[in-house]
Amino acid sequence: MDTIQFFAWADRHLREIRLVLAPLFVLMVAGVYALVYYTGGIKFVYSHSMYLPILLSGIVFGIRGGVFIGALGGFALGPLMPIDVVTGEMQNTANWLYRSGFFVLIGMLSGLASDRARDYIDHLKWVSRHDPSTGLPNRSALFERLAEIKQSKTQFRGTILTVVSVENMMELKAAFGFGVIRETIGQLAHRFVADQPDCAVYRTETAQLGLLLDAGERLVDELVDELVATARQPILLDTIPIHIDSRMGTVVFNRDDLTPEEYLQQAEAALIIAQKKAQDSVTYEPAIVSFTEENLAILGSLKEAIDEGQISLDYQPKVYLASGTVHGAEALIRWNHPVRGPLPPEAFMPRVEQSTLVQVITEFALEQAIAQMALWHQDGMEIPVAVNISTRNLLQPRFAEQVAGLLDHYHLNGKSLELEITEGALMMDMERTIEELLRMTELDIIISIDDFGTGYSSLQYLHRLPISLIKIDQSFVRRLPGDKGAVSIVEAAVMLAHQMGIKVIAEGVENPAIYRFLKEIGCDLAQGFLLSRPLPAEAFATWYRKCSGTFAVPAE
Repeated sequence: MDTIQFFAWADRHLREIRLVLAPLFVLMVAGVYALVYYTGGIKFVYSHSMYLPILLSGIVFGIRGGVFIGALGGFALGPLMPIDVVTGEMQNTANWLYRSGFFVLIGMLSGLASDRARDYIDHLKWVSRHDPSTGLPNRSALFERLAEIKQSKTQFRGTILTVVSVENMMELKAAFGFGVIRETIGQLAHRFVADQPDCAVYRTETAQLGLLLDAGERLVDELVDELVATARQPILLDTIPIHIDSRMGTVVFNRDDLTPEEYLQQAEAALIIAQKKAQDSVTYEPAIVSFTEENLAILGSLKEAIDEGQISLDYQPKVYLASGTVHGAEALIRWNHPVRGPLPPEAFMPRVEQSTLVQVITEFALEQAIAQMALWHQDGMEIPVAVNISTRNLLQPRFAEQVAGLLDHYHLNGKSLELEITEGALMMDMERTIEELLRMTELDIIISIDDFGTGYSSLQYLHRLPISLIKIDQSFVRRLPGDKGAVSIVEAAVMLAHQMGIKVIAEGVENPAIYRFLKEIGCDLAQGFLLSRPLPAEAFATWYRKCSGTFAVPAE
């Protein structure tokens, strides 16, 4: 048993310890009396032995115990104790009263120190299990309660743990200051308890609450819906109603072999999925953890994959519909994983774009694509190459300078490079994005919007964006020409773009019928498997030379 375990044990059994030690301290006082008496009386130094039971009683029983034993010891060595046992001379009253007062003072000080130390230890114990700013139980307290529930077989089944995250906490903090965090968490906790009386609330993170409930006979989905409805209610800050964006992850207790930490981990894993999918709540399923683990493993090996040459670029041609002339190529990321095999971009790029690794992968793609363009230019293939970038890249300091530096290093002008940015990503910070795109166009770089029609809709900003191309998403193009809805969308996009002086490229052109339809409605460019699958650089150059830079337009 180590020191911490000993003090924890002593705290749990303090009442029993005091019952045992109380008569022992009285016996010690009697023992000191006997020692002093049989060694000749008070004039000898053995009377100082009385400090031992006084100090110990103060430590164990606090002020009251120290004062009591101090007074008892003073009386025992006072009128009952002669100065010299042989002569029988007794003490002056003033002398033994002074000694008794000193004993009481020592007992009181010892007890006071013990009480203050015990109060401080209790405070530390409270702090270790509570959030000081709100007074709510914390993550450690949640683990303790989960362990208790796990031991209680009757409570275990039907218990659910829901983790609630306040998503707009940074926005609230920027608008109202740091105090808004405490106020928001406190009001949410109070509201959950008011709406669900059997709910125990814990603060598990700065902007996160853990709710422990017994579902009983209720369906878990119905109970979670009630929690979502509670969280949607605005909080009040200085009488101002404030909306709270929240997401929830829920786990149902149904396995005895999991630890409290693992249950919280599962609830937080479900929360992450709710955040990614912008859903109010997600209930944990085993597939969630395996999916998350695989994502993290992939991201963890990405940097090493770049260094070891596992990441490469393939190139897919883009041609003018009217003439078949090759306009350029799009650089597409490929990952030849040593264990998982070839990974398509959709297997890792969506997660990369949400992480700080997006800058690493974009820098790699830009350098590889620009270096390849320089080689092609030396061989007479002067075609621009498109590279996909994220708004996160645009918002990085000195991103434009990095791109300009790469073009200068390889002796290329901006017209050789096209940067594609998805429509949905534009909405992250539209004003700043427009500013950065304008800086790019000052370098003569071509700007295009990828996946047009699938995002939040950038129509209100389209006239302000310095773009040369919009790319119609393949989800519409592949349904042409038979799907009337797709036809209407594509025709409207082409007409709108042309009226604004913007060219249109359609991706996902996989058969001659689609090609001919796009040509008929005046779409400018096409990209897809009908022309060519994405090819490694050397294979693309071979394809280009074989067709002499012109795709054979399908016959009518």
